Amino acid sequence: MDEKKQWFVMRDLHRGASAKYMYEELASRGFETYTPTVKIPVKRKLKTVIVERPYIRDLFFLRTIRSVIEPLITSYSGFQYRYRLGVSPPAPLIVPDKAMDDFIRVNRDADSPSFIPSEDIPMDSRNRRIRVIGGPLDGVEGLLKTVRGSKFKTLYVELPGVMAVSVVCQFEYIQLLD
Repeated sequence: MDEKKQWFVMRDLHRGASAKYMYEELASRGFETYTPTVKIPVKRKLKTVIVERPYIRDLFFLRTIRSVIEPLITSYSGFQYRYRLGVSPPAPLIVPDKAMDDFIRVNRDADSPSFIPSEDIPMDSRNRRIRVIGGPLDGVEGLLKTVRGSKFKTLYVELPGVMAVSVVCQFEYIQLLD
């Protein structure tokens, strides 16, 4: 059986005084991990320092083969799958590679990304799938929200069933997808 690597949506079960997040622990062991992060100001010894923290403390993504992750989950209780809702038997949430790559690029390369729940994406932009051509987000696919008379547009990149990232910017070129 030839399994391929997939992006699994995981829960970090560490709480409180844990020195490391689970995604950091797995990354130090050689796994490919990702978590959406935000920059927040923290006061340290009369100085304000900007630190990067996970947007949702118990959410991270792990790219691996399912047969590799199963023994880790059973032997180490620090994390578990996030499951799809409304399916029987329960199935782990898996994010498509293209959607995950676009999500990571928008989070890292955009000026001021903001995270929203998938269900908060406006309905009028659901039927407007686009691909950005040119600029730092070249090749990113997502949903487009435009406001009449505005130079700026909002791009939503959605991870189905998990969350979305939105970024407001001025695109040079956009290609409408079917």
